[in-house]
Amino acid sequence: MNTHYFIGIKIPPTLATSIIEERNKTNLHETYKTLPFKEDLHITLFYTGAMESKKMDQIIQSLQKIDWSSFDLTTNGHAHFGSNRTPRVVYTALEESNSLKLLQQQVVNTLTDSINTDHTKDFNAHITIAKKFASNGLLSIEDFHLPKTTFEVSSFSVFRINPNSKPRYEEIASIRCKGG
Repeated sequence: MNTHYFIGIKIPPTLATSIIEERNKTNLHETYKTLPFKEDLHITLFYTGAMESKKMDQIIQSLQKIDWSSFDLTTNGHAHFGSNRTPRVVYTALEESNSLKLLQQQVVNTLTDSINTDHTKDFNAHITIAKKFASNGLLSIEDFHLPKTTFEVSSFSVFRINPNSKPRYEEIASIRCKGG
């Protein structure tokens, strides 16, 4: 069986702690099956899915050739995917960032040579804090008040998904920016 991988941006530990503290003020732990661990909080740039490790090694080499500069991202409250009553995913939102969109597009373009990619999907950068609604109760997230926080992105990572581990995502490669 092939291992599953994704490419993403790690959330700085202090911000991750703040997000978890705010999440703990809500009833997400009562209404969702999956609550990511602090160490697993990330922004997905691309989900590769199942892949042989040799193929992933080739992809990592290709990703290291991307020429990009560090940039700042800023959190922007919370939002969700799906219905208001039972959203599929609740997440920490991010302010629009052309630099992030450009990096994500460079990652997708790099991967196009190695795997089949779907260019039609819109990229909606976010930090998942809960997924898989699993309750008859009502979602209560009014107490989630994360102040706007700006953080620098100077690297992105390739993660191996270990479904039976805690945390679940293992960084197997870090790709640093080329410029300032």
